[in-house]
Amino acid sequence: MKIFKGLYFFGILFCAGTIRAQTDEPVTMLFAGDLTLSDNVERFVGSRTGYVFERWKPGMEADIFMANLEHPITTATERVEKKFTFKMPPAYGAILLDAGVTLVNSANNHVFDYGLKGIEDTMLYLDSLGIPYTGIGRTLSEARRPVIIEKKGRKIGFLGYYGGGDFAASRNKAGFAPRYTRYILEDVKKLRKRVDYVVVNFHWGVERAPAPDDWQLTLARRVVDAGADLIVGHHPHILQGIEQYKGAFIAYSLGNFVFGGNSLHSYETAVLKVSLSAAGANVELIPVSVRRWQPQPSTGAMRDTVLSLVRERSSHFPENLFPTGAVK
Repeated sequence: MKIFKGLYFFGILFCAGTIRAQTDEPVTMLFAGDLTLSDNVERFVGSRTGYVFERWKPGMEADIFMANLEHPITTATERVEKKFTFKMPPAYGAILLDAGVTLVNSANNHVFDYGLKGIEDTMLYLDSLGIPYTGIGRTLSEARRPVIIEKKGRKIGFLGYYGGGDFAASRNKAGFAPRYTRYILEDVKKLRKRVDYVVVNFHWGVERAPAPDDWQLTLARRVVDAGADLIVGHHPHILQGIEQYKGAFIAYSLGNFVFGGNSLHSYETAVLKVSLSAAGANVELIPVSVRRWQPQPSTGAMRDTVLSLVRERSSHFPENLFPTGAVK
């Protein structure tokens, strides 16, 4: 496992010229895949903003809860010409707060479904909710800017990236942070000097593919070499394997969390749990059952099925999550 960069002495961390008191209690983080509170979710839930997370509020069980917000938050009506377009009504900000969402990744292929207006609205609404976001900004510099959260004396930094194209941010235009290797390596190396733990989100890969492509493996490992401790992937809509590389973990796809983009309302998925302490990071996969758009941790046969699936999809990696004994 990666050990934090810095000097520990009698419970005090000396790092980058700062002194921060740490507690013995670990920082607990949960990471979810695609969260899409639109379309079929919206039609079923209506105004019942307490419904989706009525059975389980992930953010209440963790210091940090992060998900990939797979749409803009906007009332805009002018859509981009593409097969599927999603948007979340601003009133559903209450659902994000009910779930205890700490921050979101917004660098993905649906954040621009309603053009630049949708991206700009998303930033305004998230700001009003007090929910930080990675991967989008009013300029390229802002889109690449990390979110840094300090909990229990430990600093965790977050970055997010998606592909490229017309809605990628530029020097003078809002958009998402493009997944250009040079940018990513620069950003990770800079962030590594400022924090104890680096998390990078990638919206990438092929939909429904059970395994990542070779280019993803190459990029992920280069990013770990640059200083990342955890890579969280999403976009394929299904769970993929979890690799361990030089002490870091790479979850290539966490699949759908609550996904209103299709009519499938009941399914099995998972979230990733990271417990960060002075000894390093303990990583677990937590199977989750979604029933009529309501997620909660799985039990029994459903739990075992998810663990067996991800174990099998991880088996071809030289090192992976499961031999560590970190899966509970």
